[in-house]
Amino acid sequence: MDLKTLNRIDKLRRLKSKGPATPKWFKPYHMLFFAFLTIFIFGAFIKMLENYHH
Repeated sequence: MDLKTLNRIDKLRRLKSKGPATPKWFKPYHMLFFAFLTIFIFGAFIKMLENYHH
């Protein structure tokens, strides 16, 4: 086997092990996004509980 085929096989194997690819623009922000989402949902939940008690 020549180097080209070996590299291709290696690349395929690496792609397969990586799992679903996330878009490039999403990567730096996804943790921040999930953090804000969690805080928002938590805040809404607390507000709902406050309204429920009164």
